[in-house]
Amino acid sequence: MTRPRFVLAGIGTMLVLLQSTVQAAPPSAAETWLNHYYENPQPERFVTSIYELSGGGYFDRPGHVALAIGFIGSLFAQNPERVDEWVMMCRGLPRAHQRLMASALWYSGSRKGVEYLRAYSRVVDQEMRVEIEQLLALKPDLLESEVRSVSSMNLQWGAFLATGEARHITKLLAALGSDQPGLGAAVRLALAEQAMTHERVYQICQDEVARETGAAREQVRTALVGLKPTP
Repeated sequence: MTRPRFVLAGIGTMLVLLQSTVQAAPPSAAETWLNHYYENPQPERFVTSIYELSGGGYFDRPGHVALAIGFIGSLFAQNPERVDEWVMMCRGLPRAHQRLMASALWYSGSRKGVEYLRAYSRVVDQEMRVEIEQLLALKPDLLESEVRSVSSMNLQWGAFLATGEARHITKLLAALGSDQPGLGAAVRLALAEQAMTHERVYQICQDEVARETGAAREQVRTALVGLKPTP
């Protein structure tokens, strides 16, 4: 992975700043379930948690639609035998959140998801049918896609929360040198926030920094040592 070394130094600076400035609101039980799912998978809580997140406005917050699609899509892929039950029991969600679920099914990449969407398109109104057909005309690409926007960054972060797989974080790191306006700064901020509360993200960042050489490596290493992830 190649990127300008000054960008790595920027991560270190951001981590130091966030150590004293980030104040998170107390999360709900459903948010805790989502934010730490990969540490303690509990798929049996899927339906109740999705309804709690929906009713609490979680899916309506900036950036959370893409994050939720990455997260839920990964859970669909991990639990294909539960897809029918989950989708059927989530039919009482608001229309916007049903669209989110449909998008997550598509992103799951599973045949079950595609088959369900095709069947589902026959029982919904014309507007949603068109949206589903547009999704089905494309191919899901969550695992292979690069981070080229803030939305795709959030998609990868959601997938990480579901799986804990390092590749989703390394995709974020690879975007640090992006020439897309504002993307590098958004990724730096996101990684710093995540490293503060997720020891695994912190370790992945350390591992990636260890692959670098020169002053940038030392600057980031010093910042990471001084930053203790919160349990």
